[in-house]
Amino acid sequence: MEGDVSKSKLGLTPTDYEYVVQNATCIFHMAATTTFTENLKIAFEINVNGTQRVISLAKSCKNLTSIIYISTCYTNAPRFGTEIREKVYPINFDPYEVIKQVNGMTYEEADKATTHTIREHPNTYTFSKMIAEHIILEEKENLPLAIIRPSIIGGAFRFPVPGWVDSPIGASGLIAAASLGVLHCMNGRGSNIVDFVPVDFVADQILASAWSIAENPGDRVPIYHASSSFRNPYYWEHLRSAVVGYYRRRPPKKNMSRVWCLLIPRRPVFYVFHFFFTQLPATLRDTSRIMKGKPPKMIAKSKMLLKACVSLSFFTLHNWIFANHNTQALLDSLNEIDVKKFNFDITQLNWELWCPLFFEGIKKYLFKEDLDLQEPIVKSKL
Repeated sequence: MEGDVSKSKLGLTPTDYEYVVQNATCIFHMAATTTFTENLKIAFEINVNGTQRVISLAKSCKNLTSIIYISTCYTNAPRFGTEIREKVYPINFDPYEVIKQVNGMTYEEADKATTHTIREHPNTYTFSKMIAEHIILEEKENLPLAIIRPSIIGGAFRFPVPGWVDSPIGASGLIAAASLGVLHCMNGRGSNIVDFVPVDFVADQILASAWSIAENPGDRVPIYHASSSFRNPYYWEHLRSAVVGYYRRRPPKKNMSRVWCLLIPRRPVFYVFHFFFTQLPATLRDTSRIMKGKPPKMIAKSKMLLKACVSLSFFTLHNWIFANHNTQALLDSLNEIDVKKFNFDITQLNWELWCPLFFEGIKKYLFKEDLDLQEPIVKSKL
C-alpha cells in the first residue's frame, strides 16, 4: 500500500487505513526527510506532523504490541563536548507553540524564520527530530513505544551483503567524492570522533527493541543509542587515512584525479583550499568541455560539494559521546541464539575490517561497478 506521512491519514485510502488498524501488530516509524538544508515547513510537515499522524494511527490499532520511532543521536546536537544520555532532555520552550508557528508560515516565510526558530541546532533536520521526540512523549499515552537514535549510518557489515550501501547521503557521499578525486579538503578536526554504525547493526537493534517492548510493556519509553562513540570510538583522521589509502590502491573507474584529502579546522583556510583544489579544477574541466561542444557541469557539482561540506561541518568540527547503557542492557537481554541472529554489539566491530567493505560497497552499489544484479546470491539478499 502507498502512503505519505505529510498528508492526512498518512495518505492511505480508507480501506488501507482500516486494514492497518485491524491487523498491525508492530509499527516502525522511519519515514523522514533527512536533508540538512530542508525547508523548515517541509521538515515539520514530514518529521513532526507526520509523527503525530503515525502516533494517532498507532492509538487506533487493535492488536499493537510495539511501535518503534527512529530518531537520531543528533537531536541533542547543541550538547556537543558532553556525554549524551539515552533520554529526552528538557527544553525551555513550548514545542506545540513552535509547531503552530511553523505550520502557519508559507514556505518563503519558513526559510526566513529558520535561523531564529531552530536556535542552537545546526539544521532543520536535527531540530524537527528533537521536536518530534517531545511530541511523542506528550502524546504516546499507553502505547508500547521505544525510540532508536542512530548516529551516522554506514555500509553493512554482514547483511544483506558486506559493504552494502544504497544512499549517497551524508558521509557516504563525501567518501564517494573523495574516491573520485574531486574532494580534497573538509572543514573538520581529525581528533574528533566520527560516530559510524553499520546499517545492519541498526536494523538488528530496531528488531530487538520491538521484541523487548512487546515482552515488557509499560509506561516507560526506553531510548536506545545505536552508536559507536561510547564503546568503540573511531576518529575522523583514521577515516581520512583509510579512505585515501584504500582508493589510491583501488580507485573507482570514474576517478578523475589522485586521491588525497585534508581535514582543515579553520573555515577561511578551508575555503582557500576548496577554491584552488576543487573549484578551479572544475572551472578548467568545464572550459575544456565547452571547447569540445559539451555542456558544462563540473562547476555546478563543485558548488554542490561545497554546500555538502559546509552543511556537515558542524558534525566534523564538534565531538559527542553517546552513552548506550540501555543499548547494552537490550543486548544482554537476548538469549544465546538471538544474539547471534541480531548481534548489534558495537564492541565487536573491527574498523580495519569494516572500512574496506564499506569503501568497496560504495564502488559496487553507488557507482554500480563490478556488480551483476542477476547473480543469484546477491539478488536474493538485496
